[in-house]
Amino acid sequence: MVTDLPDSSQPEPRAATPGRSDMGVRVADAERDRAVTQLREHAVEGRLTLDEFTQRVGLALQARTQGDLHAAMADLPEVAVPQEVSTRRPARRSFVAVMSGSRAKGRWRVGARTTAVAVMGGCEMDLRQAEIEGPEVVITAVAFWGGVHVIVPEGIDVQLEGFSFMGGRNLKVRDVPIVPGSPRIRVRGYAVMGGINIRSRTSRSGREIAHAVADGVLGPEAFPPSLAGASSDPIDLAALGRDIRRQIRGQRAPAPTPPYSPPSGEETVTIVFSDMVNYAGMTEEMGDRVSREMLQEHHRMVRDQVQRHGGREVKVQGDGFMMAFGGVARALRCAAEMQRAFHDYSSFHPERPIEVHIGVHTGEALEEDDDFLGHTVIVASRLADVAEPGEIVVSSLSEQLVVRSGEFRFGHHREVSLKGLTTPQQAASLVWGD
Repeated sequence: MVTDLPDSSQPEPRAATPGRSDMGVRVADAERDRAVTQLREHAVEGRLTLDEFTQRVGLALQARTQGDLHAAMADLPEVAVPQEVSTRRPARRSFVAVMSGSRAKGRWRVGARTTAVAVMGGCEMDLRQAEIEGPEVVITAVAFWGGVHVIVPEGIDVQLEGFSFMGGRNLKVRDVPIVPGSPRIRVRGYAVMGGINIRSRTSRSGREIAHAVADGVLGPEAFPPSLAGASSDPIDLAALGRDIRRQIRGQRAPAPTPPYSPPSGEETVTIVFSDMVNYAGMTEEMGDRVSREMLQEHHRMVRDQVQRHGGREVKVQGDGFMMAFGGVARALRCAAEMQRAFHDYSSFHPERPIEVHIGVHTGEALEEDDDFLGHTVIVASRLADVAEPGEIVVSSLSEQLVVRSGEFRFGHHREVSLKGLTTPQQAASLVWGD
């Protein structure tokens, strides 16, 4: 009997791991799905943080070739092998802040069931670099005269449940598609005269990726001067390219020297403080239920205007808001529209009017942990304190930055003494009425 011998002229079967020659082979949807499933297992096992998981899933879903897919799975085992429990970081399952603070950020492991209790204090959980246990994390948050803040990566499925009593629960995540296979974060929030805030933020690594994409895809070579054309009014494509790169990087001006630094550095910002007038008196006069309804309406109207004018809600404490804007004009438009909205509301509800006083100041502020600190913040807060009901008090610096535009009118120029500051401040009122 003759046995067929292998034909040496025929190529050998490919190995499971792609070689150099296979890197350009197109991948199918099933291969992308399998990669996403493996990445999910790696995240559950703690090899990847939530932020790393979302980044790699994005690479896997966009992969066209084996090389692209291999890049998404780089430095990971082909099959998720369970790790020994002893090699894992111990999971943190409780946060307690009583007239103090409790926080976790960076690389840490969050338990599948975690409790955060803030009593006249603050708890902060930054999940962007956290390792997780299982496909779902449930956080039970209780805030009594305090605050619980949870930061999640963009693209993670987040749910907020629970109730509030003379407090607030705020879910503010960017409207982006949910990353397929991502773990779910459930927050069961109970706010009693306190606040529970959940927001998404991009990571430093995400910004660095955006920078690399901007430089690689929209580099100077993408806009050579020869493409500008020879018309009487040619388009400056090189300048357009720089503008697009700045938008991707999230910059509003050319890159400073030294190069752009991530949050925790100083930047020029316009800070706006807004406070309800006599909320404590409303509570005593109208009762808890009615005053609470008015507070909720106030919060809704403020947030609506902040969103419309491209501002950022930094924090809310009781009946007061702190907001930040990248430009003075946007901040003043928002403040004026807020006053008009409250004026219209009070006209329709004369029995329960809402009035606010607002302060605006521009300068350098230190951004740290989703908050702004420094002299600029203090001045804006104190200007709100000296404002009359329905008034917007603007510092002279903010006024000078927009006065030449002709869009805004100012009156009642005066020198004001601000609590805690030795130097009087020149200020004016923004005219917002018709």
